[in-house]
Order: sequence, then C-alpha cells, then structure tokens
Amino acid sequence: MLPRTRSAQIVASYVLSLVVVLALLVTWVVYVIQSRARIGELADRVGVSAGGAHWVVLAVGCGLALLLIIELTSQLANSFAERRYTRKQEEFIATVTHELRTPLAAIKLHAQTLERDDITPQELRRSLAFILQEADRMEVLVDDVLESSRLVARKRRLVLEPVDLGAFFRRYAEETAPRVEARGVRFSPRIETRAVVQATEDSLQRLMDNLVENAVRFSEPGGEVRCRVGDQGSRAVIEVEDDGVGIPKHELKKVFDRFYQVARHGDARRKGTGLGLFIVSGLVRELKGDVRAFSHEGRPGTRFRIELPIAGEAT
Repeated sequence: MLPRTRSAQIVASYVLSLVVVLALLVTWVVYVIQSRARIGELADRVGVSAGGAHWVVLAVGCGLALLLIIELTSQLANSFAERRYTRKQEEFIATVTHELRTPLAAIKLHAQTLERDDITPQELRRSLAFILQEADRMEVLVDDVLESSRLVARKRRLVLEPVDLGAFFRRYAEETAPRVEARGVRFSPRIETRAVVQATEDSLQRLMDNLVENAVRFSEPGGEVRCRVGDQGSRAVIEVEDDGVGIPKHELKKVFDRFYQVARHGDARRKGTGLGLFIVSGLVRELKGDVRAFSHEGRPGTRFRIELPIAGEAT
C-alpha cells in the first residue's frame, strides 16, 4: 500500500482542483445563459448567425472543462503509478541488498573456517564448495540486475545467429536436471523439435534458467517441472510448466512487469527480486517472439509458453 499521508495529499489536491474546475464550469454556464442577448449581438456584428451562438460558446466552455478534468484525472493516475513504481524499486533494492548480504555472510563464515589450523580435508572441500556455490549465486543476481538494466535502456542489442533448438535443449536438460532434482523437484524434459531459430545460446540459457528457477521456487518438494519443446507450423513452442501454488488469474498480465512479484505473504522462500520474468519477456521480444503465462483450471500450477519464429530446420 502507498503511504497514507502522501496518498491523501494527492487525492486532496485532485479533489480541490476538480472542485475549482466544476465551479468555473458552473460560473461559465450561468454567465452564458444570462448573456444570450449580448452574445447574439456580437455574433451579428461579426456576420455569424445569432440563433445558436450562445450554445456554441457554452459547448466550447464545457469542452475545455472536460479536457481539464481528463488531464487532472490522468495526472492523478500517473502520480499513483509513479509512487507504486518507486515503492517497487525500494522493495527491489531492499531485496537485492538482502540477497547479497546472505551469501556474503556465508562466504565469510566458510572463509573463517578455512583459516583454522585443524581443518580436515572433508571440511576444506565442503567450505570451498560452499564458497563457490554462494559466489555463483551472487554472480547470477548481479547478471540479472545488469541484464534488466540493458533491456530497459535498449542498448547493446543481441547479435542473433542460427541456433539448433533440439541440440541446445538436449544439452540444457542434461545440465539442468541434476540441479533441479537436488532441490527435491523432478525435471521432465520432452524435446520434439527440429527447428533452427535466430537467437543466441546465452539468451536462451538465461531465459530458460529464469523460467525453471521460477517454477522450482513455487513448487512443493516432490513436485515436477515439465519442459516441452516442439514445432507448430512456422513457430517453435517452448513450454515450462509446474504443479506449484499457481498464479492468480488477475496477476497473469502483471508477472512480466519489472520488479513485480506475485503476492505470497509470509513465504520468504518464494520471494524473488521481481526481475526474472521481466528478463524473460525482454529477451523473447529481442528474439522476435512472444511469451504468455497461464493458470490451470481447477488445479494448482502455472504454464509459461514461448513462441519463436522458425528460421530453418536442423539437419
């Protein structure tokens, strides 16, 4: 919610401006009605028919008042939109700060463990592995921030090249399955494509990592993430589906907004940065495709569907 004091000030300013405009409108209407004869005389002097001159003057005033009301309402909506966006930015900064502090604290702790003289080989390997794991986590977060900034600034457009989707996804599934299943979620790929698309392997890797990470984060232990890749006419279709808590239908159109996070009160495990799906949407646009989110009817889970134009067929 927006801070009540500031929100009340914005609404009070809008209401006051609206009252002033309406008061001016009423004054104008009364004046025109009382001055019909004078307006008719002026119309005769300039050679205009005096029959409906006062109605024309009245309509012009009402039209100007309507434009002012529309502008005031637009400014009110923009003010609230800007405040919501500012609040999302503030929440994002707080989230990123927390996400960075957590691995930094863990790295520091394990680095202190490495300083011990009596450390065993097993502890040494475990601490080194943990440090590398947390460093990778920080690297992903920083990369997401930089990538979202690039997409917003629309700088350094991707240099697209032909990519064999089947070959890419077979490698991706082989690398991703152990990582997903280590978190207690099954990963089930189904790759039935011979498409070649104009893309980059880095962009495909990034958007898939974000979709899979989102699916895993919202899945319960023992759940399943399904990845399907196929061809439909002139389009290659990539779908990532989970059996998790799902997304309310009224939020489906918002999930690709920057900083937007699906409301999941009291569940810190599922809290993200609000950048992953924004990056997915931006990358798909750069690949000349489109992406949509769907909720299942009558059961939990969410399905993301990406369609990319086929540039050719793999040999």
